[in-house]
Amino acid sequence: MTLDTLPSRAAPQQRGRRRLAPAAPGQYLVWALVAVLALAPLAPLVYTSVLSKPYYLPGGVFSMDAYRQLFTDPAIRTAALNTLVFATCATTAAVVLGAAFAVLVTRTDLPGRRLLGPALLAPLLIPPLGLIVGWESLYGPSGYLTQLWHRNLHLPVWNLTSLPGMSALGAVVTLPIAYLTCKAVLEGADGTLEDAVRASGGGTLLVLRTVTVPMLRTALLDSGMLIFTLSLEVLGIPLFLGRPVNIQFIASYLYDSWSNSPLPDPPIVSAGAILLLVVTSGILLLRGRLLRHSTRYTAGTRATPPAHPIDLGRWRAPVAGASAAFVALTSAIPLLGLALMSNVTSLTTLVAPWHLWTGDNWRQIWTDPTLHRAITDSLTVAAIGSLATVVHVALATVIAHRSGFRLRRTLPALLVYPRATPGIVFGVGFFWLFLIADWPGAMLRTSLWGELVALCVRNMTLSYIVLAPALARLSPELAKASAASGAGWWTTTRRITLPLLRPALLSALVLMFVTLISDYDPVVFLTKPGTELMGTTMLQTWAKGLPGPVAALALVQVLLVTVALALGLGWTLRKKAHRHA
Repeated sequence: MTLDTLPSRAAPQQRGRRRLAPAAPGQYLVWALVAVLALAPLAPLVYTSVLSKPYYLPGGVFSMDAYRQLFTDPAIRTAALNTLVFATCATTAAVVLGAAFAVLVTRTDLPGRRLLGPALLAPLLIPPLGLIVGWESLYGPSGYLTQLWHRNLHLPVWNLTSLPGMSALGAVVTLPIAYLTCKAVLEGADGTLEDAVRASGGGTLLVLRTVTVPMLRTALLDSGMLIFTLSLEVLGIPLFLGRPVNIQFIASYLYDSWSNSPLPDPPIVSAGAILLLVVTSGILLLRGRLLRHSTRYTAGTRATPPAHPIDLGRWRAPVAGASAAFVALTSAIPLLGLALMSNVTSLTTLVAPWHLWTGDNWRQIWTDPTLHRAITDSLTVAAIGSLATVVHVALATVIAHRSGFRLRRTLPALLVYPRATPGIVFGVGFFWLFLIADWPGAMLRTSLWGELVALCVRNMTLSYIVLAPALARLSPELAKASAASGAGWWTTTRRITLPLLRPALLSALVLMFVTLISDYDPVVFLTKPGTELMGTTMLQTWAKGLPGPVAALALVQVLLVTVALALGLGWTLRKKAHRHA
């Protein structure tokens, strides 16, 4: 062996030593954690639904009595019918309005359309319980505007606590989903088709009927099925608006059955949760099959906007006014009503609000240990949970799309499935999981950390849908160059991939913080004295007939969300300014 042959033999040995520290063990650990967190709550849910007694009571045997009781209970049939009517009406209204606003913003000369688009997203940013309380304070049977309209002006009144009234609120909450879906399709569509119809003498209606609306068929189906599924699991609207008039939905039926049953934690709730899970999963599977070949109908040319937007003519001002009124009535005014209710003893047209002004509601949320603890606990969960979730999901996303890990193809489905599962189902599942798995279940069941785990698992999908597209836009060449120079997968991920994902990581962190501050469905069965969160505390305080403190708590949620969004936006703008400097 000569000296000049040593380097050529040593180099392969060095590269081999670098590969002796494989990424597989760490990748298996990340995958296992995702799989366990996403699927583990479902197994005990199935098990407890086929027991004759709750798991912790002796003498329980295998039995289908819970399902028989569920199917023979007239109340659940009524609740199911109410849920179906609500979901159908809310979905129809949300899809029609969302598509119409998407066309107005992207395809017309509507005045102020650049401001209208962001304004339509307000229901996504306002915490859902805050929006519900704001609507109730103004548009409810004893709401301020209802009293002003009916009692003082003697005009016909609307009924917010009816199925149509609750459906209207449900449509407002879910409209941004349809709007964003349709807007994305229109912005990516080739506008020359519309120009061609217009050049051949076709009018506005012909352009809409033959080109624009047909382009939206897939988006309408996609958003419609997603909104319908989300409407089946809604909890806050029936608890706040339906309970006073005895209108039950499936989710509120399960919640009340759990809370008011003489037998603690009855198996009927687990059975109902399983049925709700089966129905929503079936709808999502159907949605996937129907949209499987949607790419066949995409345009093959580069997307360009129409040369001339649709001229609304004399309808420009009326449509602009109607759009502004819609945003004001559905989001801005309810938010003002929420602020007003939080600062008065009662909201009535019989006495001017400034004569009823008080600081007692705000004083109560700082002096009442339960209300004050709900704020601090929610901040703790949102801060720690958002950071932990984004770090974990970021690693899982990179493993799923930028590694050779053998199980990587299962990760996207595991990351998406929790959000497709109704929140109340996840809550029941985690309750039984923490009870059956003595360790660490006993610690999690009696502490705030169990609620943190349930909320983070339920919402980790949101981090994935932010990070996955951002990762797809990154060129893999840098990672390949890093691997060619001998760096391992973890080194490449830590030093190259994750730093390049920093803007998306921040967006995911803000989105998770906002969601964890506002969400409550997965923890309604896990909350105990000493582990209260704002959402569950608002439900309990509202049930006691104390709307003022509830409004104050809801406004605190809105303020925290606003601060988080402002900080995230400020950081983004500073980074952009730094890059352009």
